[in-house]
Amino acid sequence: MPKRIASKSPRQPKEGKLPDVVTDSYEEHFRMLVENIGDVLWFREVDPPRFSYVSPAFERIWGVSLAELREHPQMWEESIYPDDQKAVRAALRRWFSGKTDDYEVHYRVQGRDGKVRWLADRGIILSRKNGRPHQIGGIARDITEREVAEAMNRRLAAVVETTDDSIITMNLDGEIDTWNAGAERIFGYTQEETVGRTMAFLRPPQAEDDEAVFKRLIERGLRIDHYETQRRHKNGDILDVSLTISPILDANGRLAGFSKISRDITERKQAEQTILRLNAELERRVEERTAELRGQIAARRQLEEEILRISEREQRRIGQDLHDDLGQQLAGAWMMADVLARKLAASGAKEQEPASKLCTLLGKSLNHTRALARGLHPVAPEQGGLGAALKNLAERSADLFGISCQFESRAEVMLEDQRGAIHLYRIAQEAINNAVRHGRAQKVKVRLSTRGGKAYLSVIDDGLGIKEPAAIHEGMGLRIMRYRSEMISGTLEIEKAAKRGTCVTCSFPLSTASKTNSTANGPEKL
Repeated sequence: MPKRIASKSPRQPKEGKLPDVVTDSYEEHFRMLVENIGDVLWFREVDPPRFSYVSPAFERIWGVSLAELREHPQMWEESIYPDDQKAVRAALRRWFSGKTDDYEVHYRVQGRDGKVRWLADRGIILSRKNGRPHQIGGIARDITEREVAEAMNRRLAAVVETTDDSIITMNLDGEIDTWNAGAERIFGYTQEETVGRTMAFLRPPQAEDDEAVFKRLIERGLRIDHYETQRRHKNGDILDVSLTISPILDANGRLAGFSKISRDITERKQAEQTILRLNAELERRVEERTAELRGQIAARRQLEEEILRISEREQRRIGQDLHDDLGQQLAGAWMMADVLARKLAASGAKEQEPASKLCTLLGKSLNHTRALARGLHPVAPEQGGLGAALKNLAERSADLFGISCQFESRAEVMLEDQRGAIHLYRIAQEAINNAVRHGRAQKVKVRLSTRGGKAYLSVIDDGLGIKEPAAIHEGMGLRIMRYRSEMISGTLEIEKAAKRGTCVTCSFPLSTASKTNSTANGPEKL
């Protein structure tokens, strides 16, 4: 048919009619064909340029009516994408000059709606005039979808070839179909060495055949994500890899094979092992250092306890000496002075008044000495324990300092360890001394109470109060108080009282004490 068309000299077609190059008996069939296919059939005269026929598919692709194209035939070339116009003109020149027999070129056109579509344009020379092409014809086919798919395939192929991961495809028999550059870099085998083989050559010696398991899972339509295993390099090295395996389906949705992506995680595994080893070493060193510190803390605590025990022994010894030696001497002197004062009073001597004052002074000294002796050895279980000792402390402090000092017990707390009672007594004693000496307090209250599984010893005063956080200006006395509270597993808090003054509270667990008749809710303000 092309030869028969080329042998005729076409007549000028009427509007809407095919050129006379088509045999009349086929005209109607041919019209139905070209007007219903998606390709653009075109006939064109070269000089002067004029389209003698263009099929209706042109309007769908270009968005331009055929009437406009006939009136402005240059519209076809002008719609060619700018980057492709040079290649199209070069292909036409080669064709018209006889360098190529046929005209075939792919290019993009931009329709009136702005959309860009790909065309595959093929043409033949229908007639010549003066040795040059006069009438040409051809078919322009819309290949946009194919070009997009091919571009996507090229991008995917580039990704597959440039990725560091191994990407392998296999058929249903487990034989390798494709082997990318990443697989060659990871395993050391070229594509020629692997295509057509199963994956068995990558399995390390004595390793289980996990490929058979993978195949059964894939045949069930399952996907395997990030399965960590080991594979063997061409040089014999064992590699740690992470596998992701997916089924490959054909156009009908049937399983055609499966793809396997392998990522080399050897360095990551080695880093993890290094981290684990370093963590273990760090934990070992921390444990050793902790044990060493515990030993040092235990030794320091033992030394501090020994110092406190020595201090308590010395205080008891001094108290005993005051009571047995100085106390007895003062008692004797007081009795002698009393006898002398009585005799002088009986004789009416003028020395009677100073003798009476001497007797009174010696009595006060004797009482003060006895109070000091009791304070140096304060807590005696057989004499009422901690509560009685704190009550006596409050009474002696009131007499000694000339202030109001009261003891209030809202719970009877019996300490199982006598040393704990001594620590609490010393804390109260130091708190009272600080309230009077530094806070200039006139009222002090010592309170013993329990609440929520704890016992509380509080010393509340109405003195000047604390102006700065206690930790900033703690002296030796406060540090010893805190240490004593720690010795009975307690805590020491020093804070401002509700209205004025200071509240010193030592809270300690009742597990170290036996409590009865608790009625309090903890420390209160003065």
